[in-house]
Amino acid sequence: MALALKLYQRRALESLEKFFEAARLGNAADAFAACVDEGLPETYKPMPGLPAVPYACLRIPTGGGKTVMGAHIIQSAGRALLEREFPLVMWMVPTTQIKTQTLEAFRDPRHPYRQELDGAFDGKVAVFDVADFAQIRPADIGTKVCVVISTVAALRVTDKEGRKVYEHHEDLEVHFAGSTRDLGYLDKGADGKAVASFANLLKLHGPLVIMDEAHNATTPLSYAVYERLGPRAVVELTATPDVSSSNVLASVSAFELKAENMIKFPVVLKEHKDDWHAAVSSAVARRKSLAKTALDESEYIRPILLVQAESARGAATVEEVKKHLVDIDGVDEKVIAIATGDQREIDGIDLFARDCPIEVVITKQALKEGWDCSFAYVFCSVAQVHSDKDIQQLLGRVLRMPYATRRRQDAMNKAYAHVVTDSFGKAAGELTQSLLSIGFNPLEAAAAIRREAPQLPLRGGETTPAPPPTTRIEVRKEPDLSGVPARDAERVVFKSNEDGNGGVVEITGEIQPETVEAIVLTAPPSKRDELAAKIEHHLDLAAAAKAPSELGKEFRVPRLYSIEQGELELIDRGMVAAGFEWDLLASPPDLSSFRFNDDSMTFEVDLDDHTVHYHQVKDDVATYLPGFAQDRTDTDLIGWLDHEIRDPSIRQPVLREWLHRAVRNLLDERGFSLAQLLKGQFILRRKLEEQLLQAKDRAYRQGFQQALFDSGLEIVASDEPGHAFTYPADMALYPAHSYYAGAYRFRKHYYPIPGDLKNSGEEFECAQQIDLLDDVEFWVRNLVHPSQFWMPTSKQRTYPDFVAKLKDGRLFVIEYKGGDRFTADQEKEKRLVGDLWAKHSDGKGLYLMAQMTDDKGRGVREQLLAAIE
Repeated sequence: MALALKLYQRRALESLEKFFEAARLGNAADAFAACVDEGLPETYKPMPGLPAVPYACLRIPTGGGKTVMGAHIIQSAGRALLEREFPLVMWMVPTTQIKTQTLEAFRDPRHPYRQELDGAFDGKVAVFDVADFAQIRPADIGTKVCVVISTVAALRVTDKEGRKVYEHHEDLEVHFAGSTRDLGYLDKGADGKAVASFANLLKLHGPLVIMDEAHNATTPLSYAVYERLGPRAVVELTATPDVSSSNVLASVSAFELKAENMIKFPVVLKEHKDDWHAAVSSAVARRKSLAKTALDESEYIRPILLVQAESARGAATVEEVKKHLVDIDGVDEKVIAIATGDQREIDGIDLFARDCPIEVVITKQALKEGWDCSFAYVFCSVAQVHSDKDIQQLLGRVLRMPYATRRRQDAMNKAYAHVVTDSFGKAAGELTQSLLSIGFNPLEAAAAIRREAPQLPLRGGETTPAPPPTTRIEVRKEPDLSGVPARDAERVVFKSNEDGNGGVVEITGEIQPETVEAIVLTAPPSKRDELAAKIEHHLDLAAAAKAPSELGKEFRVPRLYSIEQGELELIDRGMVAAGFEWDLLASPPDLSSFRFNDDSMTFEVDLDDHTVHYHQVKDDVATYLPGFAQDRTDTDLIGWLDHEIRDPSIRQPVLREWLHRAVRNLLDERGFSLAQLLKGQFILRRKLEEQLLQAKDRAYRQGFQQALFDSGLEIVASDEPGHAFTYPADMALYPAHSYYAGAYRFRKHYYPIPGDLKNSGEEFECAQQIDLLDDVEFWVRNLVHPSQFWMPTSKQRTYPDFVAKLKDGRLFVIEYKGGDRFTADQEKEKRLVGDLWAKHSDGKGLYLMAQMTDDKGRGVREQLLAAIE
């Protein structure tokens, strides 16, 4: 049964099809700029050697189902770009192992990949190994989708002599009948006729090239391969694109995968200091615990442990790890499989089958690509973590979610990693970097790691969220933890006294009620209330160590509305009164800076659609000017400007009169000749466009301020649900590009870590002062993003730097400005709007535009306190 596409897959495919359609009608660069995801670089990088060929990349994190999108990519390309019902496709992969697996999947009518192809093309599909290209018949091309699967290495050679795909082949001669052999773009033989080669066959039909795991194919030699194949389009699929050379059209977030239940999330990391034996034993215990939990799942799951052993020169070799598993941990040898370059004990085995016994797979790096088993839950690296790229791929093997369905029990929704380290906290940074390398963004990677004591840093620096508290409680006997959640069993540690009578329970972080009850039952009935009170106090401390968002605290901020006929209308950027009009003729253009010097002010201007590209050039006036203006008048110049300069808010007769006055002023008052103006007409057009935009901005700023302050409009700052802005409690929805990593630990930030905040500087100091205020309950670094809190201005939305909730319930909005920007017109308007928001908040809002030192000589802290008081 074919798989239903996930929302993020549909989104990426829609962007790709729009790109194909736009590229067919125009050029790839403009098409890319028009279709690229918001926030991604818009600059298009043409493919070396094939600048006109549409070339785009879809970034899909590991576990996101890149391959299953292939059928839809082929269909979109055929429909929107190639204009072919049945395209010819070169499906490129980096390794022979992945090629074998991809071939098996596409040839198996029961596999979802093949079912997607059959469903898209009504079963008219032919799949070929590149080694079998001679089997492609003329009748196949055009009546079926022909998918040829190949490694890049099979085609990537510096000298194409001796490679079968570039050589003449008798079985392909039938494809080159008649005049086809004379086509100029085909490789020719000694007789001047086209060689009947597979490479020429591809050039003849202009294939779609799909490059899977494209981060392995961005070398000059790889691009040379593309050029030899004559593609009509190239699409890259990868979790980690090379942004210096790839055109990332659509980028899928790892959190989108989580939302669609494609990956296990987060990754629970346990570190073991300098002891690989403990790491393996702990990982085995984890797998056993998960296996027990899995019995209560509605679908069959057999959790698998993946162990990365050291090379033959290390202590924890494959053989030593297996010996430890059998002799120390009591693992049955029958459930252990070894997958290395020499031993392939999982080849041909269906790991999902109920009768498959395998529970542990030992490898070194042989599984790093192309191995896909969602039953893999636990990853154990017995080597010291040293930024090994193999760990990146091995980690990806345990992220896929079984059946792409969220599990009923929370433990089964997570992946688990056990690593050996020589310094606590080091592994988390490496593991986070590994997540970055398989397609997570930095904030996602930080949020993905869940420590098991000790505390781990998120990414570099010294900053970490406050570690969960640990409480030691004396008890009379060891608590029975057999029925508590697996997570709690690791958070509660019993250490017996030397005399064997009782001991101490160490509780770290939060625990569930059933765990509390198990500990309380160790005390006699008369002492249980006292013990319960101690545990309750610990839980209060644990809750206090969490960020407000993690505690589910609501963070709601009023927004500005106008009341019209009893209805609330959100005030957005550029709002003006219903009868607003502006008079362009009252704003004649300021052309005082317009100069023309024949010796040094000549520009070459290229007009591309409505975009002007110009640069200064040396010019011989004697060869350029004579005769240039003989048949053109000032009316012609005004008519040309009138055609080029457009604004839907201005009636054309008014705009033409404005242009007429500008040209006459230059001719009559400034003394320019008509020939000079005609020669500099593109520069004049640009200058007039700037003046028109400035006049419009001034008019709308006045109209905006009149509407808000002088029109009698009824305004409120509503904090009612549905009208107020609410920060989401899920940090996954906090859209930071980077996150704070300095030495100071913020205690009151709404999320565990502030986003887009540097480790020093004036904004950091302002944030620090907010965090230190006793009046503040919590605050947030408000980001410049459409999903964050904003206020309107005449031209755009403005995003205040900080929003704080005070302990008395008021909301405090703080904008920080350096002294050089504080008095700018735009900042003055922001202050006016901020003060208006506070004025109409019914006492619930405060606004401050702070600076390092204000006109009263007060520092940031004093300004904050004065605003609060």
